[in-house]
Amino acid sequence: RGNHDYRVSLQRFSDTIAKSGIVNISNAIYTIQRDNNFLYVAGVDTVRNKQDRLDIVLKQLPQQGAAILLSHEPDFADISAKTGRFFLQLSGHSHGGQINLPLLGSPLLPKLGKKYPKGFYIVDGMIQYTNRGIGTAYLQLRYNCPSEITVFTLKSA
Repeated sequence: RGNHDYRVSLQRFSDTIAKSGIVNISNAIYTIQRDNNFLYVAGVDTVRNKQDRLDIVLKQLPQQGAAILLSHEPDFADISAKTGRFFLQLSGHSHGGQINLPLLGSPLLPKLGKKYPKGFYIVDGMIQYTNRGIGTAYLQLRYNCPSEITVFTLKSA
C-alpha cells in the first residue's frame, strides 16, 4: 500500500483488493515457482506512514532465490539495498515529479521520493526503478513528465 491508500478505509481497500483477486503483499512475500526455480516477490507497506516492516519480510524470505521488492517510496532503496537480498526494487510515489522544468528539475517531489524520482538507478548493486505512473497528486497537471506504464520481462540466467 502507498501513503494515499491510508486516506480511505483500509478495510474497504483490503476488501476491494481481495475481491479483485490481487494478492496483498503488504509486509509479506509471494512465491512464484517454475520447475525447481523460485522467484520471490516481496512488499513493504508504506514507509511514509511508518507501516513498513522489512524485518518481517526478511524473516519470511528464504536465503536463496531471486527476490524483487515492491516499495511505494523509492528512497527506501537506500535501506533495502543494504540487505543484499533483492536484485530489484520497484517503486512509484513521486509521479516522476509531475512537472519537470528545464535546468531546474522537479519542484514537487514528495518526501521519500526525492533521491530516485523516476526511472532506472543502481543502488548498492540493486536495481531501483521508479515508475512515473498515470495519475497525479496535489496539482492535476503534468509538464515534461508523461504518464507511464512499464512492462518488465524477467528472464532466468
